[in-house]
Amino acid sequence: MRTDPKLSSRGLARLIEQVGKAAYNLGFTPGLNPAQWAALRYFDEATIERRTVTGFAQFQGTTKGTASQTVAALVRKGYLRRVGDKLDRRVHRLMLTDESQELLRSDPLQQLSQALETLTQEERWQLAVNMEKVLRQLIHM
Repeated sequence: MRTDPKLSSRGLARLIEQVGKAAYNLGFTPGLNPAQWAALRYFDEATIERRTVTGFAQFQGTTKGTASQTVAALVRKGYLRRVGDKLDRRVHRLMLTDESQELLRSDPLQQLSQALETLTQEERWQLAVNMEKVLRQLIHM
């Protein structure tokens, strides 16, 4: 077993924190902040049923009020539009506009994806499995 201080749990936690900060900082682009990028990604990938403020709030692990502020900003900027649900008039689905779909083509998270491409497929798989395990532990604390 290695005793390299860089591989201690605390050292690894600091390294993960730094990667997280670097990835978060990629989201500060002209006109958008990281929360707004996260929302655009969410609404791009979510099923139609989950494309609501509540769905986004649950996914992000935040309050409905915070999620609503992010969504409202994106609606004002013309990146999301509200569409009434045909079966339940109380529900509004959030849909990407053409402008937001164009914007997602230059998503700054692609830089992180490119950095991950330096890992082999096996290394990426191991990283994904282990990061998911860590995330599950954090969620259940």
